[in-house]
Amino acid sequence: MPMKPATPSSGKDETCAPSIPVSPAARMGDRLRRSRLMAGLSLRDLSDALGGEPSHTQIAKFEAGEVCPDSKQLARFSQVLQVRPDYFFRKDGLKLQTVEYRSHTKLGSKGRKRLEEQAYEFFERYLEIEQILGIATEPLQCADLSDKTVEELPAAIEDAAKNLREAWKLGMNPIPNVHVMLQTRGVKVKTLAHEDGFDGFSAFATDGDMSVPVIALSKRWLEEPDKDLPRFRFTAIHELAHLYLKFPESLSHKEKENWCHWFAGAFLVPSEPFEERFGVNRVKIALSELIAIKREWGMSVAAVMKRACNLKLVTPGRYKTYCIVANKQGWSTKEPGTWIGDEKSSRFEPLVLRALAQELITPSKAAGLLGISLPELGARYTPLD
Repeated sequence: MPMKPATPSSGKDETCAPSIPVSPAARMGDRLRRSRLMAGLSLRDLSDALGGEPSHTQIAKFEAGEVCPDSKQLARFSQVLQVRPDYFFRKDGLKLQTVEYRSHTKLGSKGRKRLEEQAYEFFERYLEIEQILGIATEPLQCADLSDKTVEELPAAIEDAAKNLREAWKLGMNPIPNVHVMLQTRGVKVKTLAHEDGFDGFSAFATDGDMSVPVIALSKRWLEEPDKDLPRFRFTAIHELAHLYLKFPESLSHKEKENWCHWFAGAFLVPSEPFEERFGVNRVKIALSELIAIKREWGMSVAAVMKRACNLKLVTPGRYKTYCIVANKQGWSTKEPGTWIGDEKSSRFEPLVLRALAQELITPSKAAGLLGISLPELGARYTPLD
């Protein structure tokens, strides 16, 4: 399969036009706007939270870079918007390109913008600490399927999933922690507080020639009492598919979503071990079998049955019967069986503490990157003499 680096275009003319310097007021104003959007506030909401001073029209002038807020105003903005004061002075170079949401995402434009800004702020800090430490990762390669017909896509997607597993040296075994696996292979992942109607999104974060794949996911599958880790894993790989696969332009958004589902199943459970585990030409399947596969591979019962249908190990009619039973039993919200693995990842904080220990950054800078106070940093960081 042809492979090439994923380098999404912004859609703008990228000729060598002279760059226009950004004034401190404009940079600070853009930061103020982003932090307001990150908090989900309108101009009037922010003014009301500040007791009406400054007014929403004055805040609009700050955001437009027409006027620069003074230190007292910045301190108040910082407190209300819950960002550190140094946030307003950071150089803004990162951009999220071509943000892809799950098809059933029901957030409005305001909600999407809020989540994108929250994720952006984290990815910005993540890339900064990697640059400070001199950490470089291989760019994500793109599987170009743009010339494939609909009939050719199933085999092409199966091959793409196998090729990526091979490139990442994952073998054919179950992936114990998808979250860690993505982080260690250069895909930045941010989990966001639960919002109704949000599962996840993916994008490329660009800064000059740098293009980094990023994924944001809902925390609900990690934090709720009845954690649904298989769904977290499947959604993460679904979002990876949006970054890794280049589809034919003729496909609709819904069709692309369905093919990303196919890729997620193929990546989590390759065809050979799945067929060996599931069997062929199955007519009757015991629920206990499906639960056993879920427990071993960390993929939901529903996804297991869909995978079997995709690989023609069961007929479409048998799969439809399963869907009817699952719907009657309410398995879409709470299906049987559990996966007892772990999807926690803590790569970012150790990188910051490593840079602090190597005296590459100051304690104040470390606290800013972690978004905590200096006393909180002191409680987490104890250097060994």
